[in-house]
Amino acid sequence: MIFTVFVFCFLHLPGNNGNPLTSMVFQTPPFIIKRTGESVASEISCSHNVPNYDIILWYKREGEHKALKLLGYMNNIFPYPEDDVKDKISLDGDDRNHASLSISDLSLNDSGVYFCAASQHSAAGSPHFNTKTLLHLSDRQTC
Repeated sequence: MIFTVFVFCFLHLPGNNGNPLTSMVFQTPPFIIKRTGESVASEISCSHNVPNYDIILWYKREGEHKALKLLGYMNNIFPYPEDDVKDKISLDGDDRNHASLSISDLSLNDSGVYFCAASQHSAAGSPHFNTKTLLHLSDRQTC
């Protein structure tokens, strides 16, 4: 049985600040294939080129019609994982424009859709979806 983890990236743009044609968020790689028990070690990367945005947030959606769950965020170089996942994930970044997500000891419960977003402290507006990374999880010995 193979379970799939989708990782999407979205950009949170304020009303008149930032041009959606030039302000972008990038997420790599396009897909990852893993087995249960393995880890994703800084393989899911998110970066942006939006001036004055110093926060990169990470979210997870476990099912198609479920709400997004905040996993944590990077503020400049400082990681802030949520308490319920701080032993499972780690966040890393090199200033305000790049961050990576690591997930240890993958289990079938880690299946879901993962999103990243770029923001600033007081940003308001609607999110815009941009890119995704597909992560396949299998509990079999061979993929």
